[in-house]
Amino acid sequence: MGLLIGIIRKRFLVLQKSNAAWKLQLITAAIAAAQNSASNLLQAGTDYKAESLIAKTLQERQYKMNALETKLKQQKQMLETHISEYDAEIKSCDEMINNEAKELFTYKAA
Repeated sequence: MGLLIGIIRKRFLVLQKSNAAWKLQLITAAIAAAQNSASNLLQAGTDYKAESLIAKTLQERQYKMNALETKLKQQKQMLETHISEYDAEIKSCDEMINNEAKELFTYKAA
């Protein structure tokens, strides 16, 4: 019975890890886009006087992009932690599966 539970648990964990890895790729792409947008806003802001309304608006948007980037980096760190936890749990399931398989298929003389 433990062998079957281990296999089912491992399959579930592999799917969860795959889902987290996909989200990690999306977040990494979003971070790159936010960095690029903040850089573009900084470059566009140099064309205007510092006191102008447009320059202030661009600076405000740049701050928002930097805040978004920080939030995405936190989510990325959290997903990386989850992925490492999934790896550890998958390793534990592999050990359980191997132990159960050995016990199930070992011939014991009475």
